[in-house]
Amino acid sequence: MLNGKGPIELARERLVKAVNQVLGVVRRNGRSRKVGLALVLMVLVGWRASVRNAAETFGLDYANLLEALGELDDAWRDYLEVLSDW
Repeated sequence: MLNGKGPIELARERLVKAVNQVLGVVRRNGRSRKVGLALVLMVLVGWRASVRNAAETFGLDYANLLEALGELDDAWRDYLEVLSDW
């Protein structure tokens, strides 16, 4: 445990940070929070749409979106793994 936090808390914090990163990319490009949440949900439910198409559709920076969604996907998988081990 780091700083008195267990693996679930650490995984949850990483997941929240990743969600906020996606929302930040979306908001910096002038899109609504709803667009960001739609992209987050896309990753969480496992829908594998083209990141390039999503970036073009919503007018977002492709490289930043790709990085943010990749981090979110990794954090989500880690969170689910920690929960399954618990």
